[in-house]
Amino acid sequence: HNPTGVDPTEDQWRAISQKILDKGHHVLMDCAYQGFASGDAEKDAVAIRLFVDEGHSLLLAQSFAKNFGLYGERVGTLSVLCKDKDEAARVLSQLKLIIRPMYS
Repeated sequence: HNPTGVDPTEDQWRAISQKILDKGHHVLMDCAYQGFASGDAEKDAVAIRLFVDEGHSLLLAQSFAKNFGLYGERVGTLSVLCKDKDEAARVLSQLKLIIRPMYS
C-alpha cells in the first residue's frame, strides 16, 4: 500500500539518501510488497540496496505474507543494519527485551 502515490526513481532515491545522510537521520524502511510494484523483487529492492551501500543507520521491516500467499498470517522480519559488532550486540540486547514478552 502506497498512500502517497510517490514512486521515486533511482536518481531521486540517491538524492533522498544524501539528504538523510547530511542530516544524520536514522532510516526505517517498510517493505511489505517487494516485487509487487514492478513484478521484480530485485528491482523493487533498489532503494534498500542503495541505502545499505551508502552506509545508512537502517531498520528494515519486511512482510512476506502476500508474497508467499499466506494471507492472514504474520510472516515477516525486522533487519537492523549496525555499524559494528558492539552496536549489533546492544541492538540485539534491546530487541530481546522487547520481543521476549511476545513469546512468553
